[in-house]
Amino acid sequence: MMPERSKIRRMIRLAPPAAFCLLAGACTLPVRAQDSASFYGMTPDAIARALGRIETDHPDLQDRISVVSSYFLGTPYVLGPLGEGPRGEFDRNPIVSFSALDCTTFVEETIAFSLEPNLARGTALLQKIRYKDGVISYQTRNHFASVDWIPNNIKAGFIKDITREIAGNQTRVATKTISKSAWYATKSAANLEDISGLDPAQQDALVARWRSLGANMPDQKASLPYVPMDILPEVLGDIPSGTIANLVRADVSSMPVLVSHQLLIIDKGGQAYVREAAYKDKVKDIPAMEYFAIYQNSKWPLLGLNLDEILPRRRP
Repeated sequence: MMPERSKIRRMIRLAPPAAFCLLAGACTLPVRAQDSASFYGMTPDAIARALGRIETDHPDLQDRISVVSSYFLGTPYVLGPLGEGPRGEFDRNPIVSFSALDCTTFVEETIAFSLEPNLARGTALLQKIRYKDGVISYQTRNHFASVDWIPNNIKAGFIKDITREIAGNQTRVATKTISKSAWYATKSAANLEDISGLDPAQQDALVARWRSLGANMPDQKASLPYVPMDILPEVLGDIPSGTIANLVRADVSSMPVLVSHQLLIIDKGGQAYVREAAYKDKVKDIPAMEYFAIYQNSKWPLLGLNLDEILPRRRP
């Protein structure tokens, strides 16, 4: 879900813009009683056992994606819950979380633990999905869906763009110039995540270094094929269960992104559902056409969906 329209522009300027759902933020979450069908509230040992059962009971990847993603249902939404861990230079949030997710981290963890239903191996794989070439640093994180996350994960062999397979000759292409230098220039001490013990001079020096990382980054032309929204009702049934849907928006100068949100399309009893980490809510299921109807009169037009299939893991 989008934040209130009046707040979008103010929030997005400061946002890590792989999608609007990656806005920086944190909160303290209550831990609920262990739920055998949800990772949220489970101990690490219980999560490891659950993943082991999933690996044994669901050998088919498409089935496994549905099951793994269902184990995240009910997980609270938190903006930007993951970072580079305790040694991170600018963001020391954890590198994996089962207690809080946003839209992209939900998709990333679903991919990782569907391809590797093992706590240690899945966590290691997650870093290859979140970071270009698996190199963990803020500057190598796949911040922008259109020019980082999607192309880098296609190159790495984790996903395949199937948009044209679904839309055929009705496929359209959206473009936008992405300015990482402008985004880095907005960084401030307020954006530092989980970093304490710095005096004002140290904070200023760290922020200056942060901004300098993007100073010479060239603008990039994003180009994404999409299924137009007006044909979605007729092709929705052709989208395989477990497909990643990237919401492609119109090129609006005040918005620094082309993709505003990431989610999964899941088949439940022959009906397509959206499974998403919903803004300021939790991971939940919504009937797909009911969900997309929300965007019909959006001031930031939703052009359509870029679709990615999660691919089986390539072994050495």
